[in-house]
Amino acid sequence: MARRPKPGGVSPPEMLFVERAAVAEPITVEVERPLAFRPRLVGFWRGNVFHLIARVVATRREYDATYHRVLTDRGAFDLRSFRRADAVTLRSRCCWEVCAELDAIPIARLP
Repeated sequence: MARRPKPGGVSPPEMLFVERAAVAEPITVEVERPLAFRPRLVGFWRGNVFHLIARVVATRREYDATYHRVLTDRGAFDLRSFRRADAVTLRSRCCWEVCAELDAIPIARLP
């Protein structure tokens, strides 16, 4: 599927993603409008380091989780959001984790 160029005539370069490391590390995600149906991701905290999300490349929704492939100022990552129920109260809350660290390689296309 070919992408349509932006109104300025320049389309973003296509990227090839190669998984560098598979991880399962909990993170804290910051969103623009937390009460919206699908809030826009702004960045996430991984330990004490903040990663600013430049672009959400792809979003995949499955039965139990939603996966986001993002480009940040510190690299590319796969993020996963899922619901976890409390064992005592049975209230569910949204949890986030980093699934994979990726290498993003731009692909040059000839016109």
